[in-house]
Amino acid sequence: MNTKTDWLALEKWAADQWPPEESEALGHWRLRASGGFTKRANSVLAVGDLPDDPDWYERIRRFYSDRGLPAVFHISDSSPPELDLMLADKGGIVTAPCLGMRAPAAEMNARLRPYQDRTDVAAELLAAPDPAWMEDYMLLEGHAEEARPFYEGLLERMPAPKVFVRLMSDDGETVALGTAHASGGRAILSNIIVRENRRGQGFAKALLAHLAAWCADSGARSVFLQVLQDNAAALHLYESAGFQPEFKYHYRVLQQG
Repeated sequence: MNTKTDWLALEKWAADQWPPEESEALGHWRLRASGGFTKRANSVLAVGDLPDDPDWYERIRRFYSDRGLPAVFHISDSSPPELDLMLADKGGIVTAPCLGMRAPAAEMNARLRPYQDRTDVAAELLAAPDPAWMEDYMLLEGHAEEARPFYEGLLERMPAPKVFVRLMSDDGETVALGTAHASGGRAILSNIIVRENRRGQGFAKALLAHLAAWCADSGARSVFLQVLQDNAAALHLYESAGFQPEFKYHYRVLQQG
């Protein structure tokens, strides 16, 4: 996958797996808002050609201003080439440079299969997050309590089939969590988190192993994820599992007002 058309299709599909509370179309673009929780759910998915509406920029500013939010643009390799410079000229600040990465599902599953056999952890696979999974997720991610309704709604809105994996140590402590969704021969991973005091002990690979098996069993031919470019530990982990970069993206944040 290495053409702008491929990237565009993949980005739009990936965006569907992180559904905001509110979404409005503007040409090929999507204006997303969710009370300010996560940039992905509170930004313009600016992929594809510029909108035909000559007032598109002001429409976007009004959309976010009306909701008390800054205008944030998701800029990627499939965005209009002139857009990033245009927003920079308007004072837009670059934040959260990320990579979209993909792995062949069969290769990922084969590489990680041995890590499913650890005897010091047990894996629980859920079709929906139960209260305990949600409590662990909020704790391990360090999310404020005020964000709970957003994340509960987000996980409910994520399309099925989906899986919520919990890894528990032999002393009953949750050591890692992760989510996957599969459709149309693709799968996407999200919410990959290992308890801070358990990192560096191989639990991330064990978690990915169970997610990889679920993706393969669900008919996925490829697996996709998004990661911050400066997260060296995560990049090393994902590359060891067979992931390779497909495209880059970042956000441009404009001041309110």
